Amino acid sequence: MCGRYTLTTPDLEALARVVQAEISPHLRAEYRPRYNIAPSQPTTIVCEEPDDGTTIRRLELATWGLQLGSGRAGQINVRAESVATAPNSREVFARGRCGVLADGFFEWSGPKDRRQPHWFHAPNGRLLVLAGLYKDVRDESTGEVRRHFAILTTGANQVVGRHHDRMPAIVPRGQLGRWLAPLPRTANMAEKTAVAHLLGPAPDDLLIDTPVSTRVNSPRFDDAACLQPEPSLLE
Repeated sequence: MCGRYTLTTPDLEALARVVQAEISPHLRAEYRPRYNIAPSQPTTIVCEEPDDGTTIRRLELATWGLQLGSGRAGQINVRAESVATAPNSREVFARGRCGVLADGFFEWSGPKDRRQPHWFHAPNGRLLVLAGLYKDVRDESTGEVRRHFAILTTGANQVVGRHHDRMPAIVPRGQLGRWLAPLPRTANMAEKTAVAHLLGPAPDDLLIDTPVSTRVNSPRFDDAACLQPEPSLLE
């Protein structure tokens, strides 16, 4: 699974250049570096949507947690292997795929009384784009529309697999446009499955494992000290 992640760069314009996207005014007003993003919190995603006869790629502010199907609580993760075909996700998959901007994510090891957080990140600090689903949800009491998202997960590679059997699905370099492009309403199952097959465990050399501060264990903490490298509690 993926229950916490990071997006630490202070330069929103640089992020927009990397993914070749515009920046929504709402995100521009709210953006800040994040060191411990938790479910139910707003953060940065990238989407492609029609706009006056063309398609616009835009960075947006969205809340982590997506309700799929009737009567289900908001999900933070959805399995990539079945997302294109499962009844509760296939329609959102066809028209609502997004990229979740990150530069690392966390997993934990050890017993419950000594949980050690591990930060998995690219060795060069480059941006990761996690595969996600999104949709807009109207609050019945206020009429306000808010965008919500979930992160897709896949089997873990060898680096992450030492601590967990799942990891976020990372959109391969050069495939972001294909991942984001909405499928036509006439798309058949083969077309949907072909897009889903873009996702799989990340190459083993993409990420490094850094044991970090136990501050990460509480979502109350969201500052650079969360990523202070620490010797493993289990050594």
